[in-house]
Amino acid sequence: MIVDTHCHLADDAFDADRERVILSLAQNNVGAAFVVGTDLAECKKAIELAEKYENIYAILGLYPEYAEQYDQFESFLEDNLSNPKVVAVGEIGLDFHTEGYNQKLQEEVFAKQIKLAYKYNLPISIHTRDAFDRTLKVLKDNKQYLHGGVIHCFSGSPEIAEEFIKLGFKLGFGGVCTFKNARKVVDTLKKIKPEDILLETDSPYLAPTPHRGERNEPKYTNFVLDKIAEIRLENKEILEKQILENTKNTFKRFSI
Repeated sequence: MIVDTHCHLADDAFDADRERVILSLAQNNVGAAFVVGTDLAECKKAIELAEKYENIYAILGLYPEYAEQYDQFESFLEDNLSNPKVVAVGEIGLDFHTEGYNQKLQEEVFAKQIKLAYKYNLPISIHTRDAFDRTLKVLKDNKQYLHGGVIHCFSGSPEIAEEFIKLGFKLGFGGVCTFKNARKVVDTLKKIKPEDILLETDSPYLAPTPHRGERNEPKYTNFVLDKIAEIRLENKEILEKQILENTKNTFKRFSI
């Protein structure tokens, strides 16, 4: 059994058939899916889904590009992070890709959410884009507040991977590892330990080959697992069991 540790089932892309997608998970060997929020509306929807469906859990946090909304968002987190179906704070972090980003504000809000996760004994799900060095700096500066977590959609080198692993983080891999041009991701997957791997889709985005360009779904986590086993030359069933253990060890509120 596998778990999609990062998807966006609250996204409008699933409005027409969300329930069908969720109810089909068990038929496709997906025991659970973690629905991630990025802003207030998506976080509220993630909680609604988690409370409605036994196999859905929520991850709540403010996406770095929305950092200016944090003052209005913090009370929502305080009111909901004790919910047993909330398994992490995320996706939080840094994104320096889009022109005009506010680095100082993003780093301040990132640090605040790290401390809030610590208060509720939760791991964090990190988004980092064009910002590996500063992400590591913020994490190291707040090391005493870390309860582990995952680097979502990891795309860095084996050397960067080891820096995050030393801080207690797992690495999340999705459809990108199936792309022909994903050489750095493949290199990292070959070199890290199986204990450091988590599965995700980031659906509806980044659908794996052979569905690239289509809407992604949590059931496509199966293609990700197949590819990782192929890359690592490992038995898929053994790897699947190890990654499930990794998921349980990272997200302590998750049980199945």
